[in-house]
Amino acid sequence: MTSYGIDFGTTNSVLACVSGGRVATLPLVDEIPIEWADLGFDRVLPSSFTVTNGVPEFGWPAKTRVGHRVEAVKRMMATDDVVPVGTALVPVEVAGALVLRQVRRRVDELGAAPLSKAVVTIPANSRGLARARTKLAADLAGIEVLALINEPTAAALAHARAIAADQRILVFDWGGGTLDVTVLQAVEGAFIEQASMGIQRLGGLDLDAALLAALEPFVPGSASWSPAERDLFRLNLELGKIQLSNEAAVDIQLPDGSGAMQMKRDFFEHTIAPLLDRAREPLEVCLRESPGRIDHLVMVGGSSRIPSVQRFVAGIVGAEPNTEIDPMTAIAEGAAIAAGVLQGTVNDVDFHVGAEHALGTVARDDTTGESRFSVLIGRNTKYPARTTQVYTPVHDFQEEIAVLVVEGNPDKPLEHEDNVLLADWLIPLPEKRPLADAAVEITYEYDVDGILHVVVRDIATARVFVDEQLAPGAGRDPSELAALREHLAVWAA
Repeated sequence: MTSYGIDFGTTNSVLACVSGGRVATLPLVDEIPIEWADLGFDRVLPSSFTVTNGVPEFGWPAKTRVGHRVEAVKRMMATDDVVPVGTALVPVEVAGALVLRQVRRRVDELGAAPLSKAVVTIPANSRGLARARTKLAADLAGIEVLALINEPTAAALAHARAIAADQRILVFDWGGGTLDVTVLQAVEGAFIEQASMGIQRLGGLDLDAALLAALEPFVPGSASWSPAERDLFRLNLELGKIQLSNEAAVDIQLPDGSGAMQMKRDFFEHTIAPLLDRAREPLEVCLRESPGRIDHLVMVGGSSRIPSVQRFVAGIVGAEPNTEIDPMTAIAEGAAIAAGVLQGTVNDVDFHVGAEHALGTVARDDTTGESRFSVLIGRNTKYPARTTQVYTPVHDFQEEIAVLVVEGNPDKPLEHEDNVLLADWLIPLPEKRPLADAAVEITYEYDVDGILHVVVRDIATARVFVDEQLAPGAGRDPSELAALREHLAVWAA
């Protein structure tokens, strides 16, 4: 049996498999631009697509074609409903499915075992909506998700055989779109998440934007660049940024063909320093929440290869980064190992994951009378998890109650951007009753993927008001799902 793992990345995607006890990554492209070939990108598929004369293009042809290409679909899963593709608007799940379907088609081209099931990785800081949309995107692409696992856990699994029992691992995962820090404990072959924190919109794309903002004003004629020229300059900056991990200075080609400008590593490090410093908080929080010596520092994701990033992280953690794994492919390799565990072909390792964000509802504070975040499932709780709490209406003889599912940080004000409303229901109460007889029972249950099941039950009558799973397709009727499949059929033809 062949077990597959997919690192569905913000800027690049990677596919790995376990077969006959061996882990391997599969080449997702036939050709790669020569300037990128020696930079560790030979086994990755840029998570980009574009449409030229009505025909979709994926990977390197899409990434290097300036103009209306779609990038960072994974990052959009948490915030956007649709993605602009030229003059059209494509549902974000369909955009993700297009990239994942290209991965599946590539497997068929290689003549490998069919890719019908896989473990798919997600950022540890990924919230419920993004998790559900990722799973739905895979389903639309014809891939059954065996499990969604956090990227840092996958990275640890890739390194599993080098880690002794009872050792502690800190995974610093900084790719194109997000940053995650996770501390894991190795216990009898299993990896258990002990603390995790991340930043949803901080990655290589943001480093590129900072460089563009810093350099563009100093380029003669840049004010008159067309959108295509500016896009080409940004792509050249991205290439130069990557080259600076091995060079002291690089030449950045100007988009009008007039020459090049030099960018030095010290300028680059100075420019990204404020962004890098934002990684300090998740590192320090994880080390504080899970104190003790770190035996292994694992750094994965393209942005983690930057020398100043490695020095910064090593200085805070007090350990040197492991150099035995490929930071570009480790997450996919770990996902393939996880798939092998779930399919019974890998028996010497295991994994457990937990919630990075607290999950709760909105209740009135009896002391202040103000609304507050009432926690049902706390941060770092291991999956699967189930909790039930009892709530009463605010007033006697109340006619209805509002039940809100909130994910985020209970230490922040409810309206803070860290707190996200996942679902809400306005529930009519069956009859006017005094508070003592009007209590409701709210149950939250996380499955192993971090997908949430919510039950709201009237205690007095045992009537179930809500019984819903916030999972792929949640809140959508069959006609909406059919419309998504029709969208996919149009763009994937």
